[in-house]
Amino acid sequence: MKIRTARRRMAVTAVLGAALGTTLAMVTLPASAAVSDGYISGTGSFRNDWSDETVQAGYFAQSNAACLWQKVLWAEGLLTNSEVDGDFGSKTIARTKTLQSRWHIPVTGKADKATFNRAGGRLSLVSGSIANGKRLVLEYRGAAQEFTVRRNESGRHAFHLDGSWKTAAYKQRTCN
Repeated sequence: MKIRTARRRMAVTAVLGAALGTTLAMVTLPASAAVSDGYISGTGSFRNDWSDETVQAGYFAQSNAACLWQKVLWAEGLLTNSEVDGDFGSKTIARTKTLQSRWHIPVTGKADKATFNRAGGRLSLVSGSIANGKRLVLEYRGAAQEFTVRRNESGRHAFHLDGSWKTAAYKQRTCN
């Protein structure tokens, strides 16, 4: 009898340990799969490409990802084109809060997942295919302006600024 009880305890302990390990592993994953990839990216339907993105002061604050967010603020009429510089500073924080308030989402001053998700809802298909490995051309339609976003064959998003295409990278800043 004790052997069966000990075996059951060990089996229950093993199952609980595995479940706890899985839970801890999920908790310690990077903030977003796309962030860990290094780019604002997506596959399949573009509708949720931006739902797992985040950029803010102290978190990839000087990057092309921050620049893409500022381009969103520009399209919403909250920044001038010359203020789109890839530096998520105090003005970007303030304008992000304004936009979050306008959109009736939590006002954090961060281009967090909820905020990027809401912005991603303003993307519309221009041309291309949502099939993996295919190019897709989208348009962000803001309250004041529109701009084109491309998703390349690798799923990485890019936007046009200062006469060239900028890949929305978290660890690169070429839009200053």
